[in-house]
Amino acid sequence: YDRFGGVENESKRIYRAMTSALDDGIGDVNRALVENGIDKNTLIIFLSDNGAGVADYTNNAPLRLGKHTLFEGGIRVPFLVRWPGTIPAGEISDVPVCSIDIFPTVVEAAGGKLPSDRAVDGLSLMPHLKSGGTTKLHRNELLWHFPHYRHAPGPYSIIRQGNHKLIKFWGGPFELYDLQADLGEAKNLAANMPKRVSELDTLLIKRLKETGAKLPRENPDYTKK
Repeated sequence: YDRFGGVENESKRIYRAMTSALDDGIGDVNRALVENGIDKNTLIIFLSDNGAGVADYTNNAPLRLGKHTLFEGGIRVPFLVRWPGTIPAGEISDVPVCSIDIFPTVVEAAGGKLPSDRAVDGLSLMPHLKSGGTTKLHRNELLWHFPHYRHAPGPYSIIRQGNHKLIKFWGGPFELYDLQADLGEAKNLAANMPKRVSELDTLLIKRLKETGAKLPRENPDYTKK
């Protein structure tokens, strides 16, 4: 039995072995930087993609579900940054950031300039990181957009503003969660807070249109039976 009370199986053992090997590899890279005296000239960013662990193989509690889902288990990931002498060590920030912030962050760290002939998603995190998390980010919301039919109930978009997270199913209902009070997303507040749902939905649609995002549209050739 594994530590979560489930029966151990080959897939779980492989998953854990891969995670352990990844951990060892990161240690090897870091040691090589230190041994060659270039760690203070190197910015390391570590994060996962598409959420925490795969729910079939691990337990992401208190987050709901896991990788490749629209809940926090499929969105919230570890985001660690190391740059000795530039970024204070051991600091923790609870400000939401996103992988789209990596590009502008790295550009600023390298002393470069972002292109001015196109829109760039994300913000540079360097002021926030250098301050140990005290400098605020000038961003009011984060968006996720998945206009595909991968799993039921179909295409969805997400907007987070403050502690509120709205999930818009393009072919179905809304789900609204207060992530500060309900990190496990167990209580859908949409029915009790219709005004907040409307506010976030309006802002979500506005932002999607501003960025030229492809929106799901009804198939006129499809007839429900």
